[in-house]
Amino acid sequence: MDSPFTRPLLGRRIALELRSARPLTWLGPIAATICGALAARGLPFSGEDLLRVAIAILLTDPILGAWRAAWVNTDWRQPLRGWQATPTRAWMLVPYARLGSPAARFSQWLSSRAKFWREAVMPLVGQSLTAILVTGLIALSVALVLGGATFFLTLAALVFAPLESELGENGAGRWARGLTEIGMAWLIGAAALSYIFPPVDSALVALLFSVAYRGLLSVSARPRLGLAILNVSQVLLIVLLVARGAIINATIVALLLGALLLWETLVRAARASAAPFLARAQWFVLLSMVVAALGLAR
Repeated sequence: MDSPFTRPLLGRRIALELRSARPLTWLGPIAATICGALAARGLPFSGEDLLRVAIAILLTDPILGAWRAAWVNTDWRQPLRGWQATPTRAWMLVPYARLGSPAARFSQWLSSRAKFWREAVMPLVGQSLTAILVTGLIALSVALVLGGATFFLTLAALVFAPLESELGENGAGRWARGLTEIGMAWLIGAAALSYIFPPVDSALVALLFSVAYRGLLSVSARPRLGLAILNVSQVLLIVLLVARGAIINATIVALLLGALLLWETLVRAARASAAPFLARAQWFVLLSMVVAALGLAR
């Protein structure tokens, strides 16, 4: 009987491609990593600081971007569509095992799983599995160079890509993407310079900008929801900066939010599409991120 799975005539066991996380233009892991470093150390950076920030950017953008792409761009359910519980021929692991005996049933069970792995899993998702393994090892190795705190933060960041893959790239998975590309990148950038876990106020700011980024991701599909999430995160950021005593920084963020609200009226009135709004809004949020980071470094 012919197998329902076909092997590719020519393929690769390992196909690793480091790629950018493909953020919303400039607002993404690179900006978040730099701002996290600013929040931890402030200005100016020494030569060693610049090197550590560069390594952190390499970790948060192309390496973690490749990890995310391997999870999100793979249809993990495809091999299950051709699942067959009974193999064509069982492997008799125990010599002279009688048909129907526990040893024969175990051999048949193991044979079917091995056949499934060999003819369904590896041809369809084998390259993604090897890319995940290699990229994960590279990410943890680079993180270990930056210190123990960065290593554990990177270990936590690796969890969000499988969550996004399971929840849906265009659904609830946006929360996982926002936390990875902004929140965890901010924390990794901060830990790369401070050598310790970032303080609570820095973690809260990272969370607020993750929420803002998640709102921007939803503007194209659900503009009112996306704009509401964005505005609430910025208002909470202003409150946090005021509570910390960074009045000037909070005032600048409030002015940026006011300018952003003017652009939002065009989107709400359907006088502007999401694409030009995002092209402009990213700069307001990016500047707000830098101002907030400098406010934490006071």
